[in-house]
Amino acid sequence: MPADMKPVPLTLVVAATPSNAIGRNSTLPWRLSNEMAYFARVTKGEKPGRNAVIMGRKSWEGIPSRFRPLPERENVVVSRQEGFDLGGAPRTHLAPSLASAVSLLRDLPPASFADSTAPLDRIFLIGGAQLYNAALEEAAAADAPSSSPYLVDRVLLTRLSTEYPDCDTYLHDFAADTSTSPEGQAKVWRRASHDELRAWAGWDVPEGVQQEQDKLAKGENKVVEYEFQMWVR
Repeated sequence: MPADMKPVPLTLVVAATPSNAIGRNSTLPWRLSNEMAYFARVTKGEKPGRNAVIMGRKSWEGIPSRFRPLPERENVVVSRQEGFDLGGAPRTHLAPSLASAVSLLRDLPPASFADSTAPLDRIFLIGGAQLYNAALEEAAAADAPSSSPYLVDRVLLTRLSTEYPDCDTYLHDFAADTSTSPEGQAKVWRRASHDELRAWAGWDVPEGVQQEQDKLAKGENKVVEYEFQMWVR
């Protein structure tokens, strides 16, 4: 990366249980309509067409085909499988790594993703666990390489209060990360205030504990509690 080109800010978007479980069999073990609407709005942005999402191959395959690609966003799928078939999905690209995915988006001509001359606004990493955890571990490293094309500086975390014991995929406990400084141990991540989240999102994100029926809990009245959080570094 040229010395005068600054790393692109990268925001992680993830929902996790109290034990940091985030998935089962490459899919979400819950279906929360309002939480999904939050994800869609925050990743589209208030000017749809200006944002991008990056995901791993399994996350891409876990999205029902009728919903692929995610609309009004540039989509990039990360896979080491050269020539992985994206099915001709529009506004969708293939990249062999997270770094190359960010570089690809950074170098796209503006008209390629927004039908305008405006630059790309925000890039979101939306899964899966391998990409999330690699990005978080890099962010936590005091000696993270300056040559990286991206800088993980924000996590939009939907923190569930309800546990799902049958999950098989977990998020690194980034909130516990510490880095050595001359003053001693200092946390890498800080939980932002809700006002900060609203200001960054550009709309009135619901505050406090939300309650919603899990639509995947067939024959069971399973009400899930969760909270929208933003963590910054």
